[in-house]
Amino acid sequence: MSNVVRPRSAHQVFDIFTKRRPAPQNLPNRKTHISSSRKRLDLIDPFEYFEQNDSLKSWSSKISSLVRENRSQEAIGLFKLMLVNEQMPNFVTVLSVIKAAASLGSKDLACGIHGYAIKMGSIDSQVAVATALVGVYSSWDMCIARKLFDQTPNRDVVLCSTMLSAFVSNGEYLEAFKLLREMLLCGVPPNHVTFSSALPACAHLHALKLGREIHGYSIKMSFCCHANFQNSLIDMYSKCRHLETALVVFKHMQNKDNVSWRIMIRGCVENETPRKALEIFRGLRACSVEKVDEYIIQDVIGAYSLLDENFFRMGFHSLVLKMGFTSYVSVVTELLQVFAKFGDIESARNIFDHLKWKDVIAWSAMIAVYAQSTQPNIAFDLLRQMQLAEQRPNDFTFVSLLLACSSFDAEGIGESIHAQITKDGYSTNTFLTSALIDMYSKVGKTREAKDVFDEDSSKDFICWSSMINGYAINGYGEEVLECFSNMLSHDIEPNGVVFISVLSACSHCGLEYEGWNWFRAMEEKHGIKPKLAHYACMVDMLSRQGNIEEALEFVNNMPVEPDKRIWGALLAGCRNSHGHTEILEYVAKKANSLDPGNTSSYVVLSNMYAEQGRWEDVEKLRNIIDSKSLKKVAGYSTI
Repeated sequence: MSNVVRPRSAHQVFDIFTKRRPAPQNLPNRKTHISSSRKRLDLIDPFEYFEQNDSLKSWSSKISSLVRENRSQEAIGLFKLMLVNEQMPNFVTVLSVIKAAASLGSKDLACGIHGYAIKMGSIDSQVAVATALVGVYSSWDMCIARKLFDQTPNRDVVLCSTMLSAFVSNGEYLEAFKLLREMLLCGVPPNHVTFSSALPACAHLHALKLGREIHGYSIKMSFCCHANFQNSLIDMYSKCRHLETALVVFKHMQNKDNVSWRIMIRGCVENETPRKALEIFRGLRACSVEKVDEYIIQDVIGAYSLLDENFFRMGFHSLVLKMGFTSYVSVVTELLQVFAKFGDIESARNIFDHLKWKDVIAWSAMIAVYAQSTQPNIAFDLLRQMQLAEQRPNDFTFVSLLLACSSFDAEGIGESIHAQITKDGYSTNTFLTSALIDMYSKVGKTREAKDVFDEDSSKDFICWSSMINGYAINGYGEEVLECFSNMLSHDIEPNGVVFISVLSACSHCGLEYEGWNWFRAMEEKHGIKPKLAHYACMVDMLSRQGNIEEALEFVNNMPVEPDKRIWGALLAGCRNSHGHTEILEYVAKKANSLDPGNTSSYVVLSNMYAEQGRWEDVEKLRNIIDSKSLKKVAGYSTI
């Protein structure tokens, strides 16, 4: 066997057995039969012919293989080498290179390939190339993607579906519906892929009617059995708050994949039916435990978070541990957040400590737990441990740390964090800007808060609302109104929360005229219907001015049923004024009926009776408090 020749190519095999040598080019041509006709042709070496013909396929195959293996940079390099070797790529090669450019996120490279495709005529002759380019451009510039789509002469259903998907991905839902209509009018029948892309637009716009029409059309065209389309249907019905219909579609699915189970469980959670979500999860486990992945577990944790604490403690944590999901950082992060929600910080910390590898999300989640607890100082201990573990805090970490600073008046630490934020290049982050404004405002440093606000060149709604609230909690009524007016002049529409800050500032600062003007403007100019919190601000404003009768009349004429906040505000006003005995007794009775465990109304009444010398009534109130085992909440001071 050692003497056997092992040739490297078919050329060598042929040469070995025939001792063949390539014929010189000046040899006379031979005759051959082609289609029953004798013609004189130059005899081409068959091996050279097939080697040249297969050369392009070889280049394309290698490039495609590299792209499939996620070696996009090497694929681009090989494509450049192909051009250097004067090999003309076909449209298959171009498609592979476009995919490589997309995975690298290189817009310049995609534009270069686009230009080359135009030069070789692939755009007009091969709609697949235009389709691929539309998909790539939609990630960067929808204008270019739309222009290329409009200029493509022979648009098929694949290209139209790609363009429609691009519209949906970029939030241009109405354009997606418009394109779907054009497809039907121009005789390009949509397929299940088209409608799978259109249904998320219906979900985001809560366009239930159109979603139902698509569902009906799919049944008529017999492509409603595709799993991807059915998954989109379930998601659409769930987001449109028609959970029962989503459950029917899910029930009749023959081939449920992981996505199907996950969408259905998440739909139940989003529609606040956690027990139904857990029922579906049990069905999944009975059907196939292998289909349970970490993403489904996270959604199930979300369902448990909507239930009471005891239900959560019945063993789900043990199940997660048994199924081996405690090694997933995302799952553990969700778990500790649920424990923290139920007030069990110790269990949350225990889960966190047993996590072998902690990423920045896990560290940030645990820091956030402490920042929102009664032990905000521990958040800074965790920060030091995080830095020792060579994990750099991100913007979410800094937001939690600033919240911790606000919780226990650690302005010195807050200033240090502010410096670190600037050093790490997060100064332009609007969430951090708002958190800094909030932190400085809560420690009484409104000037520093205003400096942070002024340094932000791209103020969004959150920054404006934080600054307005900062002024409001520090009692700067005039500054609140000025900042609010500036916000409106920048064409930023307020919401109900901002109006609470404005009305509260007017109430505390005695700006009654301005308060009434903005209260009326809420609905008349900005289309915001007042809620109980807004009415409470107005009642408080009237009560503080001593207008108790007017405040009571306002409460009785409210279009919504007053809650304990409304009666509480009116009760506080009665306490600070005199000569309204009947009103005070009426208000106290209303407050007691809504909040029977609160002794404030009894105390206010008792004090009023004592001032009037009605000691028998004082004794009756004390007996009522004792009989109900109520205790007066003791006052305290931070000094």
